[in-house]
Amino acid sequence: MEYMNNGNYRRDNIGMTVRQPGSALILLFSLFAFFLILTPILTGWLGAIIKKPVAALRIAMVVQDLLVFILPAIITALVSTRLPAKLMAVDVRPNWRMLLLSLLTLLASVPAMNLVIEWNQNIHLPANMGQIEQTLRMLEENAAAVTDMLMAGASIPSLIVSVLIVGALAGFSEELFFRGAMQRLIMSSRMNPHAVIWIVSLLFSLFHFQFFGFVPRMLLGAFFGYLLWWSKSLWIPVIVHMFNNTVVVCSTWYATNNPESAFNADKIGTDLNSASSIIMVSASLLLTIVGIMAIRRQQR
Repeated sequence: MEYMNNGNYRRDNIGMTVRQPGSALILLFSLFAFFLILTPILTGWLGAIIKKPVAALRIAMVVQDLLVFILPAIITALVSTRLPAKLMAVDVRPNWRMLLLSLLTLLASVPAMNLVIEWNQNIHLPANMGQIEQTLRMLEENAAAVTDMLMAGASIPSLIVSVLIVGALAGFSEELFFRGAMQRLIMSSRMNPHAVIWIVSLLFSLFHFQFFGFVPRMLLGAFFGYLLWWSKSLWIPVIVHMFNNTVVVCSTWYATNNPESAFNADKIGTDLNSASSIIMVSASLLLTIVGIMAIRRQQR
């Protein structure tokens, strides 16, 4: 760790100087909280004007991504350093071999991750916390209802719009905020990079307000965090995040509009009562570990 002469800047393991990272983090969270309160007011006003519920919902999602995630990250980066693009690591071209390995690793992890998703969804709180569990599950059901509204009966053009909003914009905005701004700012302190990645991934999952999807989302956030740390380019976790969201959108759209189909990507590897599922999950876990090691070697 090196300090510049005026004491206002700090050079760290992200390879640049950052002005008072603690104050920058306070600004980031303050802007996040402000726009988080403001957004429902704006989207409620838009909903009263736009009479089509699905269109209003999509516009609300775009407004939320712009105000809650993108704008706070950009403002904080502009205030905290003279090199905002470097701070957020958007000035580094992605290593295409590392990107390909990251996408393949993500695909390989699907059966193992689905098992974690299934386990997390079936967690039950103690009996004396029954009311809390009921409230948390109601939030999950509301989120599922929103997804059904977007996907049910949707045409191909409508699916494309959903991919652009949920897949592309959401993936970009969340990575810009959590990894490009939050993770990079915290890493400009003396904290261990591994601790930073897991703290940010925990907050990434927590801020989605979905308890019964908390663990898999945290694991996914940690994967994105390591991709940024190893590649020094935000574009790799951005593209991988976009790809993940797009796969989820497309599979959800297909399952919603083809309920009679036997194929359901969300259930792959979740039935451990069969030998084939055990083999599939074991192979998935092994390939995921091998993939992560290969990505790490690319960084070296």
